Amino acid sequence: MKGIFASDKVKYFDKITFAVLLLLSILGVILIYSASHNTNQSYYFKQYLWLSFSIVVFFVVFSVKIEKIFDYCFYIYGILVAILVIQIAAGQITSGTRSWIKTGFFSIQISEFVKVCLAICLARMCTGISTIGWKDFFKLLIVIGVPFLLIAAQPDLGTAFMLTSFFLMLVFLKGIRASIVIITITILLGLSFSTWNYVLKPYQKDRLTAFLNPEKYRKSTGYQIIQSKIAIGSGGLSGKGYLKGTQSRYKFLPTRHTDFIVSVLGEEFGFLGISFLLLLFFLLFYRQFNLQKCRSDEEFYFVYLFNGLILFQFLINILVSIGLFPVLGVPLPFVSYGGSSLLALFVGEALVFRVKINHYLP
Repeated sequence: MKGIFASDKVKYFDKITFAVLLLLSILGVILIYSASHNTNQSYYFKQYLWLSFSIVVFFVVFSVKIEKIFDYCFYIYGILVAILVIQIAAGQITSGTRSWIKTGFFSIQISEFVKVCLAICLARMCTGISTIGWKDFFKLLIVIGVPFLLIAAQPDLGTAFMLTSFFLMLVFLKGIRASIVIITITILLGLSFSTWNYVLKPYQKDRLTAFLNPEKYRKSTGYQIIQSKIAIGSGGLSGKGYLKGTQSRYKFLPTRHTDFIVSVLGEEFGFLGISFLLLLFFLLFYRQFNLQKCRSDEEFYFVYLFNGLILFQFLINILVSIGLFPVLGVPLPFVSYGGSSLLALFVGEALVFRVKINHYLP
């Protein structure tokens, strides 16, 4: 029976989508090398090690029965929230935030794993909801809001903002009462006014408004946007060639190995390179959202919530790179440098892959 079970896993395993994930990740290592090879940092090598480890973890998680993970998801949620609290209280400040736990050669960003856990918890909660009413709304608000506030307090506004994608997907999947939408928008407008005037620091305000007129902030927060546009525009149809991008080679473009990795691709491989990237992401989303069957509703909701998060992060990163959205520090999924992000994404996708074969297994 075990032999049949194992052969079914191989037979129904989504090999095409897994190949897409590998291509995106390998493309990331290639671009990270180009973006950082003339520095003292071995970002590309670390990313390669994280990718190798993530693939191993992917198959370990894939072999676990997802029902067990759903049973213990809220315990895991509690542990991750506790770690976030400890980080804020006693964590070491790195790059201006308390987002990282250092473990020798590597650093781990717990907030990336919160995304996966949240998708699982919310998927389980969705099974008891027909249309989101006030009671459901407050439950969801608490579950999403607690990690949102803790991550924002680190402060890591980019990662915190990504959690809002779950609300968007929940509304798409379940629907919501009109009164909740009207009252929520009214409250958010009031909070936005208060936050802008009394909470946000000057550099954060500049970052949010710089994309509207980057020339005005060309020596500060608008600099990245201007350099990103120059990089992408100068690539033309086929690009300047690998390792020949001047924006990367002469370090004009900051955070080019993380938030602006698309700019490196556009400069060195041009419109064709970016088109190839968009094609890979299109294949990923098409195949992951195109579910034929699911053994349970919570599995279905998880697939949509988790991949909706990836879609949201992908769109924000692309819009930031071309100057149509404020710079929030949002990496491109699977491609940008970041071991914790890559590992968390592979863990989440391993669960998605398991969902997609579950109904075929005995």
